[in-house]
Amino acid sequence: MSVFAFIIIIVGLVTLGEVMSKFFERQAEHPAALPRDDEEMARLRERVDDLTDRVERLTEEQRFMTRLLESASSVAAIPPQRDPGRDRDPGPQNQGTD
Repeated sequence: MSVFAFIIIIVGLVTLGEVMSKFFERQAEHPAALPRDDEEMARLRERVDDLTDRVERLTEEQRFMTRLLESASSVAAIPPQRDPGRDRDPGPQNQGTD
């Protein structure tokens, strides 16, 4: 092996060591999960829970309205019962004077 190749390998290893040490120093300065991120995630979870509750309420309201409309349409489908008293002659007291 030539001296030139040996020097290149040594310089490469030293440079790689420096780069790796800088990388690990940066990782130690910036932890993976910052406290601010945890607070933001907690707020997001609260918002998602609120939205879930709202969607659930809207679904319940929709079910209620559907049942209400179904019952109203079934009531409208029943023919009105005739009052036997209405078929009689109204008589002189109910007739207007002209």
